[in-house]
Amino acid sequence: MDYNQLKTFTEVAHIGNLTQAAERLHLSQPAVSAQIKSLEKRLNVTLFKRTTNGMELTPAGEVFLPEAEILLQHHHKLDCFAKTLAEHYVAHADIGLIHPVPSDKITCLTEKVLRHDPDILLHIQYGMSGEIEQRILDKQLHGGFFLGPVNHRSLRSIFLQDLHYSLICPAEAEQTVRQDLPASLGQYAWIEMSGVSGSRKHMQQFWRKHKISPKRQIICDYSQTIIDLVCQGTGVAVVPEHRARSAKESGRPIAVIEEYRQTMPLNFIYLNEFEEDPILNLLKNSVEEVWGI
Repeated sequence: MDYNQLKTFTEVAHIGNLTQAAERLHLSQPAVSAQIKSLEKRLNVTLFKRTTNGMELTPAGEVFLPEAEILLQHHHKLDCFAKTLAEHYVAHADIGLIHPVPSDKITCLTEKVLRHDPDILLHIQYGMSGEIEQRILDKQLHGGFFLGPVNHRSLRSIFLQDLHYSLICPAEAEQTVRQDLPASLGQYAWIEMSGVSGSRKHMQQFWRKHKISPKRQIICDYSQTIIDLVCQGTGVAVVPEHRARSAKESGRPIAVIEEYRQTMPLNFIYLNEFEEDPILNLLKNSVEEVWGI
């Protein structure tokens, strides 16, 4: 069975859109359509039906998809094995890190990976959740951490823990903020991370739930600077609880509005196609050991 046709089929099935699948595959839309038609002709079944929302799998397509995914997993595993035959092969492990992950967990994870394979070249890349997700989809990473629910069909996830977030304001403004919650929160600038962060969507849901219309928004992707800005009286923000606690314990002039404590799920995500990848399995096992799963 043609590998390229299977790859095209799974991409369209996962994304549900021919144009977006073509972009991911670096092909033209007609080329993607032609490969799907060729596969359907070979199998003598219809795999997709067109709808106003895009491409949907038929019952036959739903049954065929997991089998196609397994074949792609084995193909990737064989490709990984072939690379180990090179004379000067060095194993590379690429993992995506986001700022909310506790640093002691990453230290422990690094130790476990290197204990299992002392010769591995470990590359820990930093980014926002959306950036890490995209790098995994583009096969630039074996896996990575992700904040929030995982909705992409191409990805698998391991739930690690709920991360707690605190709403903080300048210490001098605490009394004013508490006088008319939650309406008072709309009178301040909100310092938040950009749209590719896992917390941005959650923040917008928080605003809708409490009918808050921020006076102004300031985008900042560095968590420590967010806390610094709150200390300076620039606005309010939602930050990881452990960072808020650390700031207060060190005497920074912030106040925590405990009534609006929030939680977000932390996941380890990876590409479905990489399920049989030996390096990914090393990372998964190490992550599960660190989080006690």
